[in-house]
Amino acid sequence: MANSFALVIDPLSSGNGWMHCWLVVDGRSHYLDATSVFPPFGDVLRFARAIAQNQLPHEFFWDEEGHGVKFQARPLSPRSGRFRLQVTHDGEVVVDAEFDRMQIAGGLLESLRHVALDCPGAESEWQFPYFLIEDFERDLAQGFHKPVRPGLVSTPHFVFNHYSGYGGTQTPAFTIWVDDHPALFMAMDDHAELWQAWFGLLEKIKSGDLPVAVVFKREGEAAAGLFSMFGMEVVFHFQAEPTPKPGQFRLKIIGQHPKIKPAIDQLMLEVILDPQQFVRAFAHSFKQFLETDYLAFLNSAENRFDLRSLPLDRLVS
Repeated sequence: MANSFALVIDPLSSGNGWMHCWLVVDGRSHYLDATSVFPPFGDVLRFARAIAQNQLPHEFFWDEEGHGVKFQARPLSPRSGRFRLQVTHDGEVVVDAEFDRMQIAGGLLESLRHVALDCPGAESEWQFPYFLIEDFERDLAQGFHKPVRPGLVSTPHFVFNHYSGYGGTQTPAFTIWVDDHPALFMAMDDHAELWQAWFGLLEKIKSGDLPVAVVFKREGEAAAGLFSMFGMEVVFHFQAEPTPKPGQFRLKIIGQHPKIKPAIDQLMLEVILDPQQFVRAFAHSFKQFLETDYLAFLNSAENRFDLRSLPLDRLVS
């Protein structure tokens, strides 16, 4: 029976979409790869959360692109502080033993903290922004007694970064997260009309001037769409609609691939949100982004449209 278990991650080894990791059981190391094609760290955090809450059984597969590790956590009793951990790596049983729930959950959390803090591209390439760690810590401190959100209202987050846009330049972009999952990548580059349209949409959502529909696409270019999370060009149709309950709105996003004929509508997101929370979350992340290395890109003329000219004050007033 195993006496110790740890997941060791080397976030500084990240390169070309791979990262070195080890399962350490009773001092014996079992090497495994993390791949950004199937980023595993969000699944690991959800696994740790399920263990800490004793919401078991819970399992996930750490994909190493065709092979990998199956993690399984099984309950012992409804109130037990212990659980059974089973880990199988490429058919080899690495561990099958009982452990303290909070000890294992805490150890996984600390390993993941290093990824969120130290890994280049953690927020973008590895889809693991630091707010996921903060949310876990907050819920843990509150005993996972989160207030009930009426009508299944989700929590939005916005994660900004620079990505390689047209011509190899680094241009601003952001990912919309819903709860703990990335939902949509918005790469609007330096197109003033797209950023202005986005701020106009947010103003209407904030004021409750709904319904409203906005289409995000590039005009007069061979590639008319924005770049989606998966590198495909997509025209985004945003629809914000009121709901019968006050303090809520329905956000629906439909994607169209301009190079696919005939055009096929793809529902990319449909979710109930708090309008004020949605706008505040964007405004907070946008303000932080402007205070990072954005000015260096602007001063070097690599970014032409000055995002500071956008009416941020209308969103925070």
